[in-house]
Formats: sequence, structure tokens, C-alpha cells
Amino acid sequence: MRERDGWVVGDVEPVGQGPLVPGTRVPVASTKYDGSLHYRYDCTVVADEGDRLLAFAAAGTPMYSYRGERSTGRHFLRVHDTEHFWNLEVMWDPDWRPSRHYVNIAMPSAWDDGTLRFVDLDLDLSWWADGRVLLLDEDEFAEHRTRFGYPPWLVERAWQAVDEVRGLISTRTTPFDGALYAWRPPQHWVDAAG
Repeated sequence: MRERDGWVVGDVEPVGQGPLVPGTRVPVASTKYDGSLHYRYDCTVVADEGDRLLAFAAAGTPMYSYRGERSTGRHFLRVHDTEHFWNLEVMWDPDWRPSRHYVNIAMPSAWDDGTLRFVDLDLDLSWWADGRVLLLDEDEFAEHRTRFGYPPWLVERAWQAVDEVRGLISTRTTPFDGALYAWRPPQHWVDAAG
């Protein structure tokens, strides 16, 4: 068992233990702080860089959530790592027009029972292709902070992550330099959605 910023991890292995081969399908599951389902879907591994995993889901990929079953409306490339209190979804419309960089403020990603998991902390940043940057779901964060009993260190760390991501966007630091919009998967990964 180990502790990181007050988070007791237990026997969970960090992202990148493998390594995973590009093209491998992996389940991704996010929960809320109380352990309830947020989202679950499968992605295709693009790259396993040790402490960072890139994974792709095509528009039309089935997704299960607290809202019920649906399919993704956009293509997205997920960027997860073991250190940051955020993860990234680079999104494109189905015709590959850039949409946005969507950032989940979340606890660091980890492997558990063959699934890439993270705890969603409600706050999100959306950096649209037209340059707008919006902070989303502050009301949900305030509600869940009380309902789920977020400890003070976690509240502070979530707001630090918001500031960190805003700084990375403003300086166009990788992966927030826009370069990932040029990435494309092999066509058979797109065709396999659904």
C-alpha cells in the first residue's frame, strides 16, 4: 500500500505496467468519489509510454454511464498518466474536424483488475478549437464536495489541477499545443466502433 497526496492506492498498479501493445482493446472506467459509476467504455491503445497511456475511441463506441447506455458522438484520444490530477480527451467531430480538448479533473489514473480506472472529481475544462476555455461543473463539484465528503487536501489538489491545466493551455505546452489534432488512427480502429 502507498500514499500519494493523501490518496491510499493499495494494490492498484499504475498505468503503463505492461507494456500494452498498440491496437489492444482496454476497458476504461471512471467513478465518482463514492465509487458509483460515472462512465465505462472500451478504448484502443495507441501508445503505452510507461507513465502515460494514450487510447482511442471512435465516434459510435458504446458507453455506459449513470445516465444509461449511449454511444460516443465524437472520436476521442485519451491521455492518462499516473501523476497528474487530470486526464485529457482530444475530441474530433465524426468528420475529423477538431472539436476540443476536454480535461477531466480527476485522481491519477491506475490499473485495477485489467481496467484503466480513475476517480472523476467533477470539475472539467473545455478548450475549444476556436480558442475558448471554459471551466465546467463547479456546481457539481460543490455539491459532491459536501455529499461525498471530499477531504480538504483533495479540494485543494483539484483546484491546483485546474490552475495547472489553464497554465499549460495558455503556454501551449504539450499536450495542450494543438498538435494532437493532426493524429489519426488506422481506419480499421474507426470501423470497429460499435
